[in-house]
Amino acid sequence: MKIKTILAGLSFLLTTGLIIAQSNLHIPKEIQNAYKSETRSKDGKPGAKYWQNYVNYDIDVVITPETRLIDGKETVVFKNNSPDDLRTVVIRLYYDVFKKGNKRDEAVNKEDIGEGVVIKELTVNGEKYDMADSEKIQRSGTNLTITLATPLKSGSEVTLGFQWKQKVPLTIARIGAIDSSSFFVGYWYPQVAVYDDVFGWDTLDFTLGTEFYNNLASFDVNITAPDNFLIWATGTLENSAAVFPTKIQERYLKAKTSTEVVKVIRKEDLNHLELKSTTWNYKATDVTDFAFAMSDHYLWDATSQKVSGNDVLINTVYPMEKEEDYVDVTLVQQKTMMHFSEDIPGIPYPYPVFTTFIGHRGGGMEFPMMANNDGPGKGVTIHEMFHTYFPMYVRINERRFAWMDEGWANFTHELVLYKYFQEEDNIASFYSNLKHPMQSFTGTIADLPTVTSSQNTGNNYSYQSYALPAFTYALLYQHFGEEKFLKVFREYIRRWAKKSPTPYDFFYTFEDVSGEDLSWLWESWYFKMGYPDVAVESYKNGKLVVKKIGARPVPVSVNVEYRTKVNGKPKTYDTIVSASVWQDDNKSMTFEIPDGKQVESLTINSDMPDFNHLDNFFPSVAERYKKLDLDRGVLGVYKINEFNYNAIITEKEGILFFEAWNNSWSGYLLPVDKNNFITIDGRAELSFKEEEGKIVGIVIKAKSIGVIDTGQKN
Repeated sequence: MKIKTILAGLSFLLTTGLIIAQSNLHIPKEIQNAYKSETRSKDGKPGAKYWQNYVNYDIDVVITPETRLIDGKETVVFKNNSPDDLRTVVIRLYYDVFKKGNKRDEAVNKEDIGEGVVIKELTVNGEKYDMADSEKIQRSGTNLTITLATPLKSGSEVTLGFQWKQKVPLTIARIGAIDSSSFFVGYWYPQVAVYDDVFGWDTLDFTLGTEFYNNLASFDVNITAPDNFLIWATGTLENSAAVFPTKIQERYLKAKTSTEVVKVIRKEDLNHLELKSTTWNYKATDVTDFAFAMSDHYLWDATSQKVSGNDVLINTVYPMEKEEDYVDVTLVQQKTMMHFSEDIPGIPYPYPVFTTFIGHRGGGMEFPMMANNDGPGKGVTIHEMFHTYFPMYVRINERRFAWMDEGWANFTHELVLYKYFQEEDNIASFYSNLKHPMQSFTGTIADLPTVTSSQNTGNNYSYQSYALPAFTYALLYQHFGEEKFLKVFREYIRRWAKKSPTPYDFFYTFEDVSGEDLSWLWESWYFKMGYPDVAVESYKNGKLVVKKIGARPVPVSVNVEYRTKVNGKPKTYDTIVSASVWQDDNKSMTFEIPDGKQVESLTINSDMPDFNHLDNFFPSVAERYKKLDLDRGVLGVYKINEFNYNAIITEKEGILFFEAWNNSWSGYLLPVDKNNFITIDGRAELSFKEEEGKIVGIVIKAKSIGVIDTGQKN
């Protein structure tokens, strides 16, 4: 029997329409200037004078798979909607990251290093520019700066023409070669950089680290490939009838309105495609980027999902030899799109298509209306589709504020997985999945304030952009309760749809819509260093006192196990309260535990990151070991069979200590019984194997990812 109480909306202030004073945050110079110019406002809304530029791209590109050559020409119309006259236009040449001598954040395949992007011709309003003319052309890093003959006046347009060539890279499968005849091509065309009201021209180099910050744009793209290749891209396929033979065209059209999965391309089709045309025309309006994928041995499944009365086409494309592995991906996408549109975030999917391309070389990479994913996992499928909202629909400056999109994608995919893709009714599991990627960083020198600009995070980028912000968004979700949280979150998306918010637009929108001063959260988690840490101060006569040690507030969850048995299992009690209980600088709080005299054991915050989990138990961990007939034969080194690492078990002051992966994963072990333990952070269960009275092996079950490792004792 389980008694569950979730006080998700607990707060010291009842905010039923009450407007609370806005938090007093440090505001950097760039944001102050935006407020002065009225492009942004301190209620989190776009300002009365908000502006952003727009770009139209017409592109023709030919792909030669044997040489990986991209050979293209494009016409670019850039509309200057800013109040400034622009003397220069900055163009991004992403593949210059592979140019010999340029800076890169990671090692690359030596075959990728070369000339980068070769500009064969550049015109400005029809006038040819000499690429060697340093007065008109400056090229540095991955940026090309064009000095205009006359300034581009506010409200005016400039037309740029490019003819260029470059190679599809081998290094990065997420935006390059998957195999010898399968490519996922991103960052591939000369692109106008963003000029905005906060930073002016975005001239940060692409160094294989930080990702998007793009203009709102429209695309009309013709892609030509050999006649046995299929192509999928951002936007809608405009000439399917001119490309597909009749039977494939019929399946394609059926899929566009079918709620059942249609096999658009089957194995037998790949033997003799006989396409009518090898040029594919894709168009997209009001998007931030354009990517495409191609292969001569990929299958294609498709279905549709109704969103606001419109049929959205959903595609999954994957290697034909892996057909059995990907049979469910299309339905997962369909279900995900429904829940994104109707439930969380509850904003209708804003585009006509979504395509998942299974690259099968690690990770995932998002682009408007499509993603390059590794494998069939639900998590990565959901995560990459959510990126449609951030940074695509809400145009996040991911180069500086990656936590404003990757964090939301992490939070949302975990919440959607928890609510709609499993049966378990245990809210702790949702927070646990967010906790585990955080725990090893908690309280370390790498645990920087969330607002740290992404280009300055270096090797800390992943934690800073994904795990840390996802958990802070979960704090908001738990504090507000789902109904109020979704009201605030949806309004934030609506306000900034197709626009580009800063962190302060996020902070102040959440305060404006909720009616709460959230400085207790922003200051501690976003602006200051610190760590979360709570402890059991005392437990007596049904009264549990929890004290706050760390500077970063977290909810307090309490898990109680009673001596009383129900149907042979211990009776339990769980409760959780909002992190806002600490907002008035409270140092302790008291819980009244039902049936206090029957309590067998008690744990706090097993599902939250905590600097020192050792003091989160009653009876204490040390007292539990005293009651255990510990077999010290478990001490030693275990060689793990599945992966190349050692698990080391030592003893510290009578408590077992676990280390793995060169101490990147370590912690005390909580005893269940003589041979079974749980890591103190809850990440794994450990069981020791015994033969003839001796410990001979170990089994490690990583709970959050379901991986089981086995090993023999050395």
